Amino acid sequence: MNTMEAIKKDKNGSVLIDTKKGFSVWLDVWNNGHELECDWNKYIFFENNTLDMEIKAFQDNVDNFDVCTSLAIEYHEIN
Repeated sequence: MNTMEAIKKDKNGSVLIDTKKGFSVWLDVWNNGHELECDWNKYIFFENNTLDMEIKAFQDNVDNFDVCTSLAIEYHEIN
């Protein structure tokens, strides 16, 4: 069961996902022809920052990417 939730879309179309792990992550969403595509918004991580390392580990997990991108695209289309 997925407990993550898309909670907000900004003016640029990026979608915020509440991971339910104590942090949220942004995904950039854009139109590529007739399809929406997305990718993580955060790509710079500071090794001396514990939260950054948690987010990096989360984003490195392919299953998390699949769930988050699905949530982001669905939220983007509805809102």
